[in-house]
Amino acid sequence: MPAPDVALITPYPPSGQRHGGSSGVASYSANLAHALAARGAAVRVLAPAIAGEPARSADGPVEVLRPFRRGTRALPHAARAARASGAPVTHLQHELFLYGGPGSVPGLLPALGALRTGGRRSVVTMHHVVDPRTVDAEFTRTHRVSAPPAVARAGLGGVQSAIGRMASEVIVHEPSFAAHVPGATVVPHGIETPDRTERTAARAALGLDDRFLALCFGFLAPYKGLELALAAADRAGPDVHLVVAGGEHPRLATARDGYAHELADAAPANATFTGYVPDAHVASWFAAADVALFLYPQPFAASGPLSLALAHGTPALVSPGLARTVDAPDGLVTPLDAAA
Repeated sequence: MPAPDVALITPYPPSGQRHGGSSGVASYSANLAHALAARGAAVRVLAPAIAGEPARSADGPVEVLRPFRRGTRALPHAARAARASGAPVTHLQHELFLYGGPGSVPGLLPALGALRTGGRRSVVTMHHVVDPRTVDAEFTRTHRVSAPPAVARAGLGGVQSAIGRMASEVIVHEPSFAAHVPGATVVPHGIETPDRTERTAARAALGLDDRFLALCFGFLAPYKGLELALAAADRAGPDVHLVVAGGEHPRLATARDGYAHELADAAPANATFTGYVPDAHVASWFAAADVALFLYPQPFAASGPLSLALAHGTPALVSPGLARTVDAPDGLVTPLDAAA
């Protein structure tokens, strides 16, 4: 088997999907892999195993292998597979708990060390970048980090600094993140170019009425400001329909956190929770919506759902924090106030 030009360590959607998987990073990586292949690169994806998925498959021109499992040894095993591939460049997609929760974090540095050997180059895209100074008790509570804030602050800062030192290149998605990772290159998240669905047809397909529809899209997680959206829907009354479209965040589900159930139990009558959205229905939800809400109080990443809203031409309102992060114009910014 010839060596690929690039080995891509990342979660990856199940066969036949583009927006599936346990993280938005999976769909980002599928788009990236296909874009590289379209430019003539031979791409081999090295992804965590998924129940029911083959160990080796092809996603069009992209070779997909699943040679490791999430957990404490996930990244060292992924690095071993990348070295065995013979690829001169390994591109690692990074979020702090992406490869198996807190227990997977110590494996990052040995993995980066292994990828530096033999003259190979390593590129790390940091999908989450945190200003360590913002890590306080509220941050650890929201993100379900069990460590004391001082320990979490030091740990996050240490991981981000180590990535900057050990990777050949580091990519972040927003200029505001580059200040916390010296030497990082800013490459925007990117926007898909999907076929758009007509609003009336989308609403008919989804069984929706003609009320004003506000959409919150993506995995349900405490850092997204969903409570504020529900409070605003309650104040707006029955003429507004709030749809929370997305499943329980996999990390919270694994921990049996209960956040998604508590959120739904407290929702007003004019709010609908769809659960997991199949890939085939993504375009319809964005076409059906009158506005998409992104009320993240303290963002630390570019928003994949915001990119989808832009791709589908759905009007968006964003929090002041997200506006600062992505440099959104003032006209898209809404105060974090249910009465606004």
